[in-house]
Amino acid sequence: MAFVPLHNHSDYSLLDGASQLPQMVERAKELGMPALALTDHGVMYGAVELLKLCKGTGVKPIIGNEMYVINGSIDDPQPKKERRYHLVVLAKNAVGYRNLVKLTSISHLRGMRGRGIFSRACVDKHLLAQYSEGLIVATACLGGEIPQAIMRERPDVARDVARWYQSVFGDDFYLEIQDHGSPEDRIVNVEIVKIARELGIKVVATNDAHYLTRNDVEAHDALLCVLTGKLISDEKRLRYTGTEYLKSEEEMGHLFADHLEPEVVQEAIANTVAVAEKVEDYDILGRYQMPRFPIPEGHTPVTYLREVTEQGLRDRLGLTPQDSIDEGYAERMGHELKIMEQMGFPTYFLVVWDYIRFAREQGIPVGPGRGSAAGSLVAYALGITNIDPVSNGLLFERFLNPERKSMPDIDTDFCIERRGEVIDYVTRRYGDEKVAQIITFNRMTSKAVLKDVARVLDIPYGDADRLAKLIPVVRGKPAKLKAMIGDQSPNPDFKERYEKDPVVKRWVDMAMRIEGTNKTFGVHAAGVVIAADPLDELVPLQRNNDGQVITQYFMEDVESMGLLKMDFLGLKNLTMIDKTLELVEQTSGQRIDPDQLPPEDEGTFDLLARGDLEGIFQLESTGMRQIVRDLKPSSLEDISSILALYRPGPLDAGLIPKFINRKHGREAIDFAHSTLEPILSETYGIMVYQEQIMRIAQDLAGYSLGEADLLRRAMGKKKVSEMQKHRSIFVKGASERGVDAKVADELFDQMVLFAEYCFNKSHSTAYGAVTYQTAYLKAHYPVAYMAALLTVNAGASDKVQRYISNCNAMGIEVMPPDVNASGTDFTPNDSRILFGLSAVRNLGDGAIRALIRSRQADGEFQSLADLCDRVPSSVLNRRSLESLIHCGALDALEPQANRAQLIADLDLLLDWAGSRARDRASGQGNLFDLMAAPAQDEADGSTDLSLAPKAPPVKDYHPSEKLKLEKDLVGFYLSDHPLKQLTAPARLLAPIGLGSLEEQADKAKVSAIAMVSEMRQVTTRKGDRMAILQLEDLTGSCEAVVFPKSYARLSDHLMAEARLLVWAAVDRRDERVQLIVDDCRAIDDLRLLLVELDPDQASDVAVQHKLRECLQAHRPDQDELGVRVPVVAAVRRGPEVRYVRLGPQFCVKDVAAAQQHLQNSAFTVSCSDPLMN
Repeated sequence: MAFVPLHNHSDYSLLDGASQLPQMVERAKELGMPALALTDHGVMYGAVELLKLCKGTGVKPIIGNEMYVINGSIDDPQPKKERRYHLVVLAKNAVGYRNLVKLTSISHLRGMRGRGIFSRACVDKHLLAQYSEGLIVATACLGGEIPQAIMRERPDVARDVARWYQSVFGDDFYLEIQDHGSPEDRIVNVEIVKIARELGIKVVATNDAHYLTRNDVEAHDALLCVLTGKLISDEKRLRYTGTEYLKSEEEMGHLFADHLEPEVVQEAIANTVAVAEKVEDYDILGRYQMPRFPIPEGHTPVTYLREVTEQGLRDRLGLTPQDSIDEGYAERMGHELKIMEQMGFPTYFLVVWDYIRFAREQGIPVGPGRGSAAGSLVAYALGITNIDPVSNGLLFERFLNPERKSMPDIDTDFCIERRGEVIDYVTRRYGDEKVAQIITFNRMTSKAVLKDVARVLDIPYGDADRLAKLIPVVRGKPAKLKAMIGDQSPNPDFKERYEKDPVVKRWVDMAMRIEGTNKTFGVHAAGVVIAADPLDELVPLQRNNDGQVITQYFMEDVESMGLLKMDFLGLKNLTMIDKTLELVEQTSGQRIDPDQLPPEDEGTFDLLARGDLEGIFQLESTGMRQIVRDLKPSSLEDISSILALYRPGPLDAGLIPKFINRKHGREAIDFAHSTLEPILSETYGIMVYQEQIMRIAQDLAGYSLGEADLLRRAMGKKKVSEMQKHRSIFVKGASERGVDAKVADELFDQMVLFAEYCFNKSHSTAYGAVTYQTAYLKAHYPVAYMAALLTVNAGASDKVQRYISNCNAMGIEVMPPDVNASGTDFTPNDSRILFGLSAVRNLGDGAIRALIRSRQADGEFQSLADLCDRVPSSVLNRRSLESLIHCGALDALEPQANRAQLIADLDLLLDWAGSRARDRASGQGNLFDLMAAPAQDEADGSTDLSLAPKAPPVKDYHPSEKLKLEKDLVGFYLSDHPLKQLTAPARLLAPIGLGSLEEQADKAKVSAIAMVSEMRQVTTRKGDRMAILQLEDLTGSCEAVVFPKSYARLSDHLMAEARLLVWAAVDRRDERVQLIVDDCRAIDDLRLLLVELDPDQASDVAVQHKLRECLQAHRPDQDELGVRVPVVAAVRRGPEVRYVRLGPQFCVKDVAAAQQHLQNSAFTVSCSDPLMN
């Protein structure tokens, strides 16, 4: 005899299951279980993963769902106290699987009841009866309808419910007994056995498992607390009994002994095996299920693909119908089409061709290619990619290998603003019911789980944050907790705290048991699935938080089912390129084709060489800027190579300096064999691309390209057994072609080493093309390009600040909006850029459209009166006009740009314009008009605006008030900036702008001159006050934290609008960078201590030592904050002065005393002018 657990929850019962599926299957195998059911709460998230994990283990997978059932209809309004009953539903076969998918989808799309964490996806009994075929059902836990009736002392109702299920499901309906030690279990079990005997229904024994072993009780309890927001120490909260784990047959046999006969229990255990034996193979994996693409009459998918490919290639090559296709292209096309036909993928390519054709016809920008698809000539001919694989040396087999059968994977970049139009087209094309987006799951990483468990254990946030920060992040992934406490711990401090502090040990142990569990779900940023049949018969569906329909299977599981999955990615840079082209066309009348740019443009490469890389695709980071400066690219190949090399592996291996030195002749280029020269010459003898490894295997060792692709994969994945097999094949093949066996063996070792770093050339070349396009446009159309760049990033104020700073450096002035010249977005205006009208708060789309329409129809606005008269107040109200005035958009309408005067005039003019509008509407003349020009032709509707009312003259706002209003209304200082007037020595004190903090190391000490744009006081749990600041300078902004100890001494300096010199430490926190403020000084009245030195003194060690002694005598004490005065050395060589900033440890507190001491020591010392001009 054996036992099969039929009622089990995994971590896909989000935060109510601590069992991860791989470990669950492994545990079932350890316990000798012949089968394992998965019945997560209301969902089927883990179904396909279970099938894959059980393959070859001897454990039969059973797909199920613990559903919620209501009496009545799910389409009826929800009554106040509606009961939702649990029901275990298992799929018996392929029909049952489809019906379970259907019910699960209906429950989520139509049956959601309740709110928040208490919302449930429900079905009703009518639906259960309608989709009952192939399903096995059991009465579930105490939350089931029959147990609930028994506990309410309604045995009659319990029997009626049992009869209903028996009538619908027959022998596939089972009564469930569980024993978790509660009195209710005993009452329910005894009555259930009675009902079973009376009605002839079989009983199954289950254990409602939520975790794997009794050692996981605490971990699961912590998960429940994370879900409900409670502390483990809270008395009143949801708790389990500690018995809900995966029990063995023996453990199950020991249950129920105090209230059920042994033979009843043994039969209930045996029935679980009988249930498992009923379950057949679902047969849902591995069969390709392409959507039905509409093929023209007289064609098959194969012939139609051939026809559109050939026509597309002729168009690409500029050939007439009479011209013959070049032999190399014709052979490559025929070869690719043949492989696509053999592998069964013509429909796939037609589907992709169709939606990309739609995008291009609608003017939606499409990327040049992504991933390995750029290696396909068919994809190029169809317009799927824009990179010619023949001229760029790209390999088709890297994309589609007949010796590695897998679905092609074509990801496409679209303009981020119009990506949705392509998804809408696909949805219309194949049917709403056959298209959905794809779910993702957010797993609890080591850092996150440490913080979550700390919260439920009531460990202070500061302690949790400090311990979490000890975990290193490599390539975006934090190290696992098991590694952190192991012998090779990447941070011994973490391990030491774990071993020495019992609180930390308990905390980490608990976190480790739930690390990696699923916490929440999301939506894949790009994935869309397209099916031939309605999706709710193939995969379970649900809605995301925005109401979109998404699959319950994640990306890999959707692909495992053979469904067509496409990635529709939104690439902001395509939007930016398109906006640049629009702006260039508006100003020059010429539409540039970004795919036909001159390939070796000198201006473009000059821009790259000088490192002007703000806004250049993939080259913006500080590290990349220096590399590009050193490299001085001179071709698209150089750009593609550097994109491939700027990754952790090649960086760690020091390949970039080698590449740069070889390009510029500072290092010899050598080849192990002459055959390698044509393959590696474009990358100066360095293996950069995966395609190069494939070419070497083909040319040196006689591999086919398909075999070479398998070799590349084996090397990249370090599969030892496969690599040993390939080594002998490679060396033998190379020897047969005249290569020395020792050279071949060494070359194989080199290939293995580089395979770990090598990148996909197809992807790198395609993205290199986008990089080149952005650089070309910035070099030749800088104003239009920067306007487009600012527009696309308008929602990210830190980026806008940085790009405005770049504009200033380029000599492009960024001006406030202008009602007579600004468009909706940032607008080029000769050599300047105007803020767009959409940047102005309180100005809606309708008002902006009306302003632009009026301007285009009747010319520029001559005055505020003209504006009020021409645009009705119902469209452009008082609040909107105030905003336009205060941000400077109407400065040109007032002779002295007196904004206060415009505000004073506004009410008078609105009344006047309103009166005129009413008179026009009633057909009457206006008294002012009649008096203005009696001799004027009545047919002429013009008005003498000089008679419009005007308020008495008023003084304009103070400049600081102007700036404050600009910041409030547009988010930026426009006409000036409070930090623009910094003197040269002051700029020296802040060598790093806030915009470049991302590139600073964690805990790095920095100084910055910044303005406090926002300040929020926070009270800690202990009652201490601290502050969260938003700081900004001319380059960007960041958050800064002032902890209680510092805040107590610095609070007088901390207020909104304060301009501060800040000393701080960089703090990297969960991918965000902030500052921890150590000290600060208001700079409005701050003067520096200037020590004048000649060059000889500056380099004299004795003078340096004496200077250090003098300054350190006047250092502030460690707990003295807010009093530091920085010291700067002014090194004079003739008329030139070079300022050298001395470190924060040389700041002084008493300027007069320090100055006297230095003068007594023969130094020339003075106080600087104020830091602000």
